Amino acid sequence: MKRRIPFLFFIALFFATPLAHARMQSNSIIFLRPSMDGGRYFVTDQSQGLYQWGYHLGFNMKYAFEPAQVAPAGGTGRVAGVVDDLLVGFFTGAVGLTDWLNVGVDVPFVAYETFFNFIHPGATECVVTAPCPKETKRKMGDPLVAAKVRLVDSDRHMFGVSIQPFVTLPFGSGYYVTGYGSLTGGAKLIVDAHIRRKVFFALNMGWQALKNTNYAPDTAFATANDNLLLSGAVNLALGKNFEAITEIAGQTMAAHPFQHQIQSPFAATVGLRYSPGTIKRWSFGLDGGTGLGRGFGTPKFLGLMQLRFKKTKVVELSEETEAPVEVEAPFEEKIAIIQKIHFEFNRWNIRPVSFPILDDVVAVLQQNPQIKKIRIEGHTDWIGSDEYNMKLSVKRANSVRDYLIQKGIAADRLVAEGFGESQPIGDNNTDLGRAKNRRTEFTVVENE
Repeated sequence: MKRRIPFLFFIALFFATPLAHARMQSNSIIFLRPSMDGGRYFVTDQSQGLYQWGYHLGFNMKYAFEPAQVAPAGGTGRVAGVVDDLLVGFFTGAVGLTDWLNVGVDVPFVAYETFFNFIHPGATECVVTAPCPKETKRKMGDPLVAAKVRLVDSDRHMFGVSIQPFVTLPFGSGYYVTGYGSLTGGAKLIVDAHIRRKVFFALNMGWQALKNTNYAPDTAFATANDNLLLSGAVNLALGKNFEAITEIAGQTMAAHPFQHQIQSPFAATVGLRYSPGTIKRWSFGLDGGTGLGRGFGTPKFLGLMQLRFKKTKVVELSEETEAPVEVEAPFEEKIAIIQKIHFEFNRWNIRPVSFPILDDVVAVLQQNPQIKKIRIEGHTDWIGSDEYNMKLSVKRANSVRDYLIQKGIAADRLVAEGFGESQPIGDNNTDLGRAKNRRTEFTVVENE
């Protein structure tokens, strides 16, 4: 953790600097944005990143119906539209710089917007009897750049924690409410947990710095200021290839949270993601839902289609989930161990938690001199290239061989060989299956 402190200061300084010169011009209607690094949810971020040199590329297309409209004060219904149709494509990407730090970008492009111009100074005034002039626009939104710093590793614990500082760049249009009109920035706290790696939960809580601005002078509470960003999500595994995802996400003014609906846009969605095992590392998703309340940017209906490619590494399950150490004496071909050998992530260094297991293997070999030679076999899952997995499995098998030699086993009794991902014993499309495939086996190749 100590080595991360200088990085945290650097990241905080980089992302906070633009706020000193931020000048708010409008409020953006694009506030529900997809996660950038290919997590378990559509909008809500998970704490776990991509690990070093893992990467994610994604394309999301979102449609929102009537996300902004004029409603009667204190009542229900609709007086006039502001934006009736909004179709936005989001191009997302992220890369892991270390095992605990990744950076990402989300670039939105407004493919279709129907805009009724009445809220900006100098625009034609509109009344019910004289409808607002309609405009159809295609424009950029504000790109978002973020870093994710992992503090607690959810791959090794029952929960995870990360922080995510971010900035938005003023490429969007404040006039057409597809951008803030200036630099903004802030940070999110990401907390998540799981139940037996079948049900996953996540909560995001953030803050975004905006200058106090009244973006519709004739509309009560049409004021933008610092926002609280909130979202929560649940992911449920449905068999080997499908996931069901439900989310609630939105924002509210930090100074007066939830005091007025127009300043507190929220939406609830339910979706399904499909990850076909035949197309490695790709997934496809559909998500839909409705707005909650009448906040600026809250649609009556919204839908999302997602296509993504993600290359990362998956670590072994936490040792707390493993069975007790047990070694069976050999009879014919195998020295069978029940508990897996743990290595440092993306390395071939044996973790100390596994030393007792290998010590038991040493004892078995010492007590059975009739075993003249065994083959130490390294196996991986399919995450990563075939060449990389083969090299990693060879290095891990040799690490085990070196350990046994240091403990007094003759070198000529031990042969190390790596098999990479070529001999799976579990389903590589699931966490549990991949964990089974990441293993070390001992095969007797010469016996008296």
